[in-house]
Amino acid sequence: MGYVSQAQFEEDQRRPMPAPVEGVSLEGEVVIVTGANTGIGYEAAKHFAIRGPKKLIMMARNEARGRPAVEKLKQETGFQNVELWLMDFSSFESVKATKEKIDQLERLDILVENAALTLEDYTVTKDGWENILQVNHLSFGLHAMYHIPKMLETAKKYGANPRIVLVSSDTHYWTRVPAEAIEAPNSLEFLNSKEYSTREGIMGGQRYMESKILATMLIRRFQAHLPPNSPTVTCCAVNPGFCLSELRRGVTGEAAEEYRKMEEELAFTAEEGSRQLLYAAIGQRDREEEVRGGYVSFMKVTECSDFILGEEGQKLENKLWTETMDVLGKVDERTKDIVKQYLS
Repeated sequence: MGYVSQAQFEEDQRRPMPAPVEGVSLEGEVVIVTGANTGIGYEAAKHFAIRGPKKLIMMARNEARGRPAVEKLKQETGFQNVELWLMDFSSFESVKATKEKIDQLERLDILVENAALTLEDYTVTKDGWENILQVNHLSFGLHAMYHIPKMLETAKKYGANPRIVLVSSDTHYWTRVPAEAIEAPNSLEFLNSKEYSTREGIMGGQRYMESKILATMLIRRFQAHLPPNSPTVTCCAVNPGFCLSELRRGVTGEAAEEYRKMEEELAFTAEEGSRQLLYAAIGQRDREEEVRGGYVSFMKVTECSDFILGEEGQKLENKLWTETMDVLGKVDERTKDIVKQYLS
């Protein structure tokens, strides 16, 4: 089973990051990267661009963040077939607005779900969910679901092996969802509750780690409900490692100082971390079945946490699937048809 100690984490962070995947052309393919305007998302988009896809779609929360990144990428890579799509994971309406554009794509080969959030304080979206839970889990799930019909169509029409890549984190190894949440009548509602979320020590690191457990479970469930053999879609989670990132821009005080010291001593650059996203998206194309439902870290498929793979985790994972699909079905009735037709 999977476990990463603090000592192992530090050892991993100090070793050289393997070189980017070589020898893979993306000619004719369509790639989408969320959170693509900065950090590992931007660097991953650059790696895709230099491999010559038919189209690269960079997603950002707004024009002010996204447009400069698109123009910068064009200048740095010379690749011009780039589109900017706008979406804010903290708004279900914003995510829902992307579905028609997705359906109009000729094909879709790679979706990298990189958008994420961490906060120190408890805040609630206009949809009624704690911000980190909505951005890192629910909106990721909603957005990923919208792509599954087009990706299955791509697999059948072009003989391709499309992939959905969730950017997870090795921090998911270091915590577990409490038993009281697992045993609650509705685990998602329990985790979302103000009573639980405002307990000492939950917001910040613990909530972020919990959200990565939930999202990693969800990507595994997507794979379990998709057809087991080609033509199908490969779903996997990837650990980029601890990287220099704007993800922690909202962290203040002592925690910010601790992160600053960690960054000085241990952090990979955003480009180095992005190599892992690239590997999860295009590595092992000759051994596709090994990647399906997998957890990719340091350019190999390994095991996710002992908690996820254990009895409690598996109970939660199955329960989480039902609860998440129920929530998303209320957010958008169209997801019920996607589940019925493609995720049986």
